[in-house]
Amino acid sequence: MDRKLAAILSTDVAGFSRLAALDEEGTVRALGLCHDRIATLVREHGGRIFGSAGDGLVAEFPSAVQAVRCAVEIQRQLPGLLEDLPRDRRLEFRIGVNLGDVVVSGDDLLGDGVNIAARLQEMATPAGICISGSVREHLDGKVPFTLTSLGERALKNIPRPIWVFRVDWSRDMPDQGGDGPAPLLATRFGKDQPSIVVMPFDNLSGPSDEYFVDGMVEEITAALSRVRDFFVIARQSAFTYKGRFVDVRDVARELGVTYVVEGTVRRGGDRLRISVQLVDAERRTQLWSERYEGATEDLFEFQDRIAAQVAGAIHPAIRSAEIELSKRKPPSSLRAYDLVMRAYPYLWGHNKDAIKLAIPLLQSAIAIDPAYGRSHAFLAWCHAQNVGYIWTEEPERELELALSAVEAATPSIDDDPTALTAVGGALSHCGDQERAAAFLQRALALDPNSSWAWARFGWVASYKGEPDRSRERFERAMTLSPADPLAFNMRMGFALSLALAGSLSEAVSIAREVVNRHPEVTWPYRMMTAWSAMAGDHETARWAAKRLLAAEPDFTIERYMTRPVFRDVPGWADEMTNGLRQAGLPEH
Repeated sequence: MDRKLAAILSTDVAGFSRLAALDEEGTVRALGLCHDRIATLVREHGGRIFGSAGDGLVAEFPSAVQAVRCAVEIQRQLPGLLEDLPRDRRLEFRIGVNLGDVVVSGDDLLGDGVNIAARLQEMATPAGICISGSVREHLDGKVPFTLTSLGERALKNIPRPIWVFRVDWSRDMPDQGGDGPAPLLATRFGKDQPSIVVMPFDNLSGPSDEYFVDGMVEEITAALSRVRDFFVIARQSAFTYKGRFVDVRDVARELGVTYVVEGTVRRGGDRLRISVQLVDAERRTQLWSERYEGATEDLFEFQDRIAAQVAGAIHPAIRSAEIELSKRKPPSSLRAYDLVMRAYPYLWGHNKDAIKLAIPLLQSAIAIDPAYGRSHAFLAWCHAQNVGYIWTEEPERELELALSAVEAATPSIDDDPTALTAVGGALSHCGDQERAAAFLQRALALDPNSSWAWARFGWVASYKGEPDRSRERFERAMTLSPADPLAFNMRMGFALSLALAGSLSEAVSIAREVVNRHPEVTWPYRMMTAWSAMAGDHETARWAAKRLLAAEPDFTIERYMTRPVFRDVPGWADEMTNGLRQAGLPEH
């Protein structure tokens, strides 16, 4: 059996079945025109087409660079062929590129190398290009396009996770309009700005202090993120390495960073010792290290000093005023802080049982320190999730509690981007998108590297009926935290933006991926049921409805449609209602 290494390009048309149903003959003619141009471009870039099926083509190239350059030319040239078609009838191609080992069978190529390219193509957005990590490794200095990490992904029928990157082939930056913060930055890890990850610190004190050590890393990461000369990988992605022995070079390659911060924490009684080092990941050399010792009441001062020292080591020219922006107002009582840290793991459990565990911890923190704004903000977030996900039999009561907690938090969180995001997310769940946007814009002004803030900002755009802005914001969130355990929430938000834009089948595909990978999360079945029915896929709609009722036997359409987020998009609410009804879900 002959084998070889090849760069494989796979392409198809997004929503082809829908387009063909609208105008079969016109769509087929346009497809033929596009395929002819693709064949020409493949030849010009040294490749050959070896497979076709319906609207899809598969080609091989002798190098990854040639394949990616060809993919970009395809996306740039095809729109010009279709200018005479109505905008909603134009073909948009999705492209995936992989470099891998393939089996040669006559003129055909087979194996995982080809299959991965096809899976990457399915992940790409309309007019988008996704490439594998193996392709990415060959592109440095050879293509002028921004390559944005989408994290490590499990692909259907592929035995190992694949690192995925998006090729941002258009040089035009997205229009943010007047209601957003600064325009999105093109992300080039380790290129346009120093990139850094704060790894989970080693706990030398014992299991009972694990939450305390994790909280240290959370605060240091947030402080560094507020120094805008840094690109800081989100805490959630860094914590996927917790408990694992990893080479800093592997971390740098997987997360796309230049520098790694490592550390240890030891707490004994009221004494604290923190050791931190900064490492050049590629050379595995220690650039700076420091040890801090003192009383636990000095914890917050230690965090600020660490942030300032790391900032100075990576970028000596950072002004002292910018470093001052990284300082946080500590709560007056460490006990309140401890309680909030204990609540952290439950805040994003995405089920009502986790929220039930978080609320009393936050209430205890507030009883100790009523002025600690973050505890009020997280309490608002918890009650708002009960409203938004229908995890309560008393939605009006939970709405009242959420809004009360928002008002309690507001006076003392103006310099805390995490708390601002929690309040913004809570208000969004409660149906006040304009006020939610104001809090999220403030959070992003303080910490432009907050993946959570970008994700919640994406949900706000969707609830305002702005799918293009929503998609851009979710893409930004996934870029900032490529290995985020909450990626499923971002993926569902991205799916909603596609559904609102009319790409229902793509939205359903993402929802299916989410429920398969996260069976403990049941709310995506609600959206999947409606979207499938709206797309005419009644088999999938009935399957999703069955799974939904098994997980939530008291689900009714009437109860679901009372969610406050449906107020701003009434037309969409009607479509969702009809979809749920078509799937056979109970009305009352």
